[in-house]
Amino acid sequence: MLNKKIMESALREVQELRMDILEARKEADPSHPRYQSLLNLRHYRILRSQNRTKLQEKLFLMSLSSLGRSYDHVAASLDTLYDQMISSLGGEMLSPEEMAGFHHVSISEAIELASHNSFTLFGGKPSARLSKQKTTVMVTLPSYAAENDGSLIRGLAKAGVRVFRINAAHDSAEVWQAMADVIADINQGRHEEKKLKIFIDLAGPKIRTGKIKRVDLPVLVGSNKSEKEVILYPEKGATAPQKTDIITQKKMPATLCVEKKFYKRLKTGDAIKVRDANGKKAKITLTNITKNSARGTIDKKVLLDKDSMLRQKDAKSYLLNIERQIEQIRLFINDYLIITEEKILGHSTVTDSDNKVLKSATISCSLKGMASFVAIGDKVFIDDGKIGLEVLEKTKQSIICRVTHAKVNGTLIKEEKGINFPDSELKIAALTKADRQNILSVIDFADSFSLSFCQKKEDVRELRELLREHRRDDAGIVAKIETKNAVSNMPEILEELLVCKNSGVMIARGDLAIEVGFINMSFIQEELLDICSAAHMPVIWATQVLESQMKTNLPSRAEISDAALSGRAECVMLNKGPFAIDTIDILRQILHEMHQLFKKNQKLLSKATLW
Repeated sequence: MLNKKIMESALREVQELRMDILEARKEADPSHPRYQSLLNLRHYRILRSQNRTKLQEKLFLMSLSSLGRSYDHVAASLDTLYDQMISSLGGEMLSPEEMAGFHHVSISEAIELASHNSFTLFGGKPSARLSKQKTTVMVTLPSYAAENDGSLIRGLAKAGVRVFRINAAHDSAEVWQAMADVIADINQGRHEEKKLKIFIDLAGPKIRTGKIKRVDLPVLVGSNKSEKEVILYPEKGATAPQKTDIITQKKMPATLCVEKKFYKRLKTGDAIKVRDANGKKAKITLTNITKNSARGTIDKKVLLDKDSMLRQKDAKSYLLNIERQIEQIRLFINDYLIITEEKILGHSTVTDSDNKVLKSATISCSLKGMASFVAIGDKVFIDDGKIGLEVLEKTKQSIICRVTHAKVNGTLIKEEKGINFPDSELKIAALTKADRQNILSVIDFADSFSLSFCQKKEDVRELRELLREHRRDDAGIVAKIETKNAVSNMPEILEELLVCKNSGVMIARGDLAIEVGFINMSFIQEELLDICSAAHMPVIWATQVLESQMKTNLPSRAEISDAALSGRAECVMLNKGPFAIDTIDILRQILHEMHQLFKKNQKLLSKATLW
């Protein structure tokens, strides 16, 4: 039999916890629009304000609830636990006056609140069944989504997408309106519960690397691994390397501009000999020729400059219109980098004839006031953490950093890549002037808005007031959690979101992982899911979900596990990619299977059928 002292000790701790929760009720305003959720959030904070693991061990030994699944109905779970302990041990019951003070969210009410909030934000029909959870699929629309009568959007909707994300950091109001028109057309005649939702992801204060100067460099064409397609132009056009099409995200062939008299002598099937800047030889085999361009394949990787020669029998041509390339700023560990607010072109390290450094590599930053926010010793990360730095010195407009993290063979800095300052308190507003303008251009059709770079409750309040001014306080507000400050201020942000009629949270795991450290991300995303559950706040699980599957149609095992975990959230966000339909099908299958086993963090005892 369990030691009676242990049982009595556990009862005293539960009694003390209940009294602390009773005190919390006195501070909450019953007229609050979401009083029950606000009260439960505060109950959860009390529950988690101390280490309760020893109490949980005692409760486990008594075969009682250890409160590990009580987050969305803390007081109700404590009441049930207290009654069980009293009936087992005997003890002093609370007086009717004391019992009257224990206003709380019942378990059934918690389920209904969470379900209602989720379906208000994402659409569909609420379900209060304990054993049923639905995770909505959201997909990011590419720039060309409305083309061809919106066939892509229609296909995604048919595949099961309920929410469409429009990234306001790209494209224009005209493009967004075209996307919205297609969605409105699909919604015609649909029942309210089945209507598609439009989610506008505001850009926020984009902290990015600036432009890098262009220099005369040899153009890289072809590959040593396989034949690559090239296009030849007669005098018009440019000699340029392979690029990615901005709209379709497909790799485009390298282009070569040749002399017109040389081009006129070419025929399909011809083999053109190429000698590059280093004397290396390659061969281009022509597969198709028109008046304006010729297509072919090149068998090797070559570096081409103004002195490179193309030959076909007795004809020859130099390359014309060679595109200037972005100067390579390749950083190694212990190199120095200057990050500046000045509007200058980035450049690599400048040295003299004796290889003495005259000026360190430099890149501009879009964040105004950057140097005033950053302290000596702070960490800085560029391009999703590919480059790590430490601040050594600072001036009025610049910081001088030492590289602490890079590839062994160096890492290139690129234009328009994100910069993170995880150790610095960036005193900047989440809602920018551009965001305000974009909101007005989409306000008639947007169902919800994400607040990028949300760090404090005032950020949420500012967006809420703007929407109210324009009579759209029905629109959802989603706080995008992507900084250390946002995590620290999470309770206050949630309380402000609870003032809104319609709200949610997005765990933006890309930037957040850089801010908090990759090894801490799994722990922190669990804590965020838990506290949002306590506030009955729907969560969007975002960043790189099934990304390899989306791009190559082949997922990794790690991605499948990650997608399975995403079933804990009310919505999963997929990015854009050529295999979107296949990815949605796989994700929905994974979510269906996981929802047979789990509801949020609760294990469901469905019938085992594997053996």
